[in-house]
Amino acid sequence: MKRTILIMLAALLCVSSLAGCSSSQQTSSPASQTASETSVPVKDDEPSKAETPSSADTQSSEETPAPQPSKQEQPSEEASEDDTEVTEENGVIVVHQNGHYRALELFGGGTGNAYVSALTELRSQLDGSIRIYSMIDPLPCAFYLPEEYSEYSVDQKESFDDIASRLDSGITTVDAYSALQQHTSENIYCRTDHHWMPLGAFYAAEAFAGAAGVPFKSLDTFRSETIPGFVGTMYAFTDGDINIKNDPEDFIYYVPDNYPDCKTDFYDTSFNFDYTGSYFKEVGDPQSNAYLTFFGGDEQIVKIRTNVKNGRKLMVVKDSYGNAIPGNLMNSFEEIYIADMRYFNPNLVDFINTMGVTDVLFTMATFSAFGANADNLSEMISQAKGNEIVDHYAD
Repeated sequence: MKRTILIMLAALLCVSSLAGCSSSQQTSSPASQTASETSVPVKDDEPSKAETPSSADTQSSEETPAPQPSKQEQPSEEASEDDTEVTEENGVIVVHQNGHYRALELFGGGTGNAYVSALTELRSQLDGSIRIYSMIDPLPCAFYLPEEYSEYSVDQKESFDDIASRLDSGITTVDAYSALQQHTSENIYCRTDHHWMPLGAFYAAEAFAGAAGVPFKSLDTFRSETIPGFVGTMYAFTDGDINIKNDPEDFIYYVPDNYPDCKTDFYDTSFNFDYTGSYFKEVGDPQSNAYLTFFGGDEQIVKIRTNVKNGRKLMVVKDSYGNAIPGNLMNSFEEIYIADMRYFNPNLVDFINTMGVTDVLFTMATFSAFGANADNLSEMISQAKGNEIVDHYAD
């Protein structure tokens, strides 16, 4: 099938009021979105908890900007001159594939040193009986970037394998890349948003459950819910590409069969109890904020109490990509704690030990593992110990 490749200006939004994992939560967004479900979100590769980077600062110092194709290198017979402008910063490529437009961020690479160092340090401070898992979630350009543009994005699988080779032997690597690669013909990534689709997160969660040795329900046991007309963050990333705006998609998420028997508790970033509510949220303006369906945003700590009685307690340390993971595991663990790597004030070691966590999963997008977000992982481990950590949820 004929493909039209359009290189658009990557005008990444500078975020001033932060937040939540929305159809952008850690990565910018199209229409606004945040933890409050309505304001503009932050990039997944955002430098730190309180900083709001400019468009030139959204890539970590550890990352090498992806080289940009020049106008002469683009297939000109299918694109007008106005369609071939190239940004001097990180690029976004808009691809016309299989009858639809898809926007793709390019990955410039990075060492991953901060990520490896933090996980290694955590391993040294926890009892050996506590299991630690590393699952880096690939960006869609790993699977959908046209071959003629492959040189403009670093090979993510090679980058993941490099990190795996340097992690402590007491840390289990979960290969989300291979799990997703088997399903690229399915709807596993958003076309109009920088996140994956819930179906992609489902397959990654399945790979994790296999590595962790816990039960995992098949997709046909979940109830599917559809939000039609979704146009996410990539509309903003492409500086308002009309093709993205005019080619919305269905955002389909999956509710586990035991969800009615599970309780979700919400806490502030210092683990002070706020309220017990719904894991799956009805969000304002779902056509742009659909990804906020997963507990509404990032700037909080979330706990899921399931009806499973197996003694396994999971802690998910994540960026906004990780928000779509826990709902798939409600039949796998007795309790699930969810903490964003940018918004967590307790000492991570104290928290894990106090809550009786048995399994710790680090899951985040490539940009976060190789970018400045990874610096926050060391902060989580080194933050002051000894502060009382008490779970005050109300039944």
